[in-house]
Amino acid sequence: MGLFTSKIAIGVLAGGFTLAGAGLLFNGSETLERASSFVQDAGNKITQFEVAENALLDKISFLKNDANSKIEAANATIADKKAEIEGLNTQITDLTSQRDALTAEVATLETEITNLTASLNDANANLEATQAALDEKTAQYNAKVTELQKANNTIAELNNLLVWAKNKAQEADSHVAQLEAEVQKANAEVAAHGEVVEQVETQTEGADPLSQEEVDAVDTTIADVDTE
Repeated sequence: MGLFTSKIAIGVLAGGFTLAGAGLLFNGSETLERASSFVQDAGNKITQFEVAENALLDKISFLKNDANSKIEAANATIADKKAEIEGLNTQITDLTSQRDALTAEVATLETEITNLTASLNDANANLEATQAALDEKTAQYNAKVTELQKANNTIAELNNLLVWAKNKAQEADSHVAQLEAEVQKANAEVAAHGEVVEQVETQTEGADPLSQEEVDAVDTTIADVDTE
């Protein structure tokens, strides 16, 4: 094996060496330019992809959060509606029970109405007899009312007479009191006269006293009291 193996070294030693003749002249500038342009474009596109990806991720995150918020609100609304539905179901159950009870009561009342209607028909059959009895009792009542009015009038008259009698009794009592006073006064005068008589008798002892006839002849009458 020789000492130099590269084409450049062998060409130089042999003389007349050129890079073009050796096939070593570089002719890839255009390719490198295209490659650089491609890499640059690819880098720009990668940057744009990253920006777009980040924007997309942000949008997805926003949409996710917004969707979660709306889902939570919807869940809350659903829970409220479920509660309302449960409350309405309870009311419906209660109202159904009330309706059943009212239906039973209506049926009972219908039966009672039927019975009362039958009783009314029977009562109408006896209405004439009942009316006659009522007329008789009404006539008796009117007669008793008349009698009662007469009795009330008589009582009123008797009450008036009673008042008049009380007034007359009070007047008579007043006259009696006056008479009692007069009697007491006369008794006092008689007593005083008796004392005088005793004194006179003492003074006229041995003198002739008044005879019984003379004493009886003394007028001691008192005028009558008018109580009318």
